[in-house]
Amino acid sequence: MILTDVGTALGMKQAIAFRAAEHVNDFLPMSRRDIIKFEGPQLAWQRALKSAHLDLLDLSFVESHDCFTSAELIEYEAMGLTAPGEGERAIHEGWVERDGKLPVNVSGGLKAKGHPVGATGVSMHVMSAMQLSGTAPEGLQLPKAKLGGVFNMGGAAVANYVSILEPIR
Repeated sequence: MILTDVGTALGMKQAIAFRAAEHVNDFLPMSRRDIIKFEGPQLAWQRALKSAHLDLLDLSFVESHDCFTSAELIEYEAMGLTAPGEGERAIHEGWVERDGKLPVNVSGGLKAKGHPVGATGVSMHVMSAMQLSGTAPEGLQLPKAKLGGVFNMGGAAVANYVSILEPIR
């Protein structure tokens, strides 16, 4: 992954740009918040989508921080894919499958990579950039990927980051 200014990126063959990047911190003491609401992730998603002038379902896919299955289900709720308490619905109804209305973790997610703490955000951005440039490994590439969402968090949803990526054409 190479980060550069837009002018330099415009001269590259497979440049991907940040359409939005948002960071929201939440309280570290869990006694100060409802841990299953993921309010920090929810606010990060809301800000990123607003900044990008998009709705969630405008995205072609999402790479989400699936450190635990329960966290991924709560993330579906935080991003607005399902109502609160209904994260499992996205699984049961196939919404997050590669042919669903919002494919999530087509790469296999963090657990498939061994959840390399510290490298998770970079790996999620690399996989998203590969999707958007049409260079994802065989079997992982989605057809017509135009906009990608990346959600990464640290410390039990204390530090929350949402990026929305798009190819520079």
